[in-house]
Amino acid sequence: MGGHRDCLTSLVSAGALSAYVPPPPSVLAAYADEPALGVLHLELRDAPRISFTSALLGVLPRA
Repeated sequence: MGGHRDCLTSLVSAGALSAYVPPPPSVLAAYADEPALGVLHLELRDAPRISFTSALLGVLPRA
């Protein structure tokens, strides 16, 4: 990706993540009904870093 696309990806990701902080009632209800879904919960501090790293480097496992 080029620099402009990286910035756009960052902005779009941050906007999308902001809709889930704090999690909406429907997401909290899903966590309550299915505790196993709790592994999908991301803290706001971690979510942008994970999102940007995945966009820039890919999602292949790293050793």
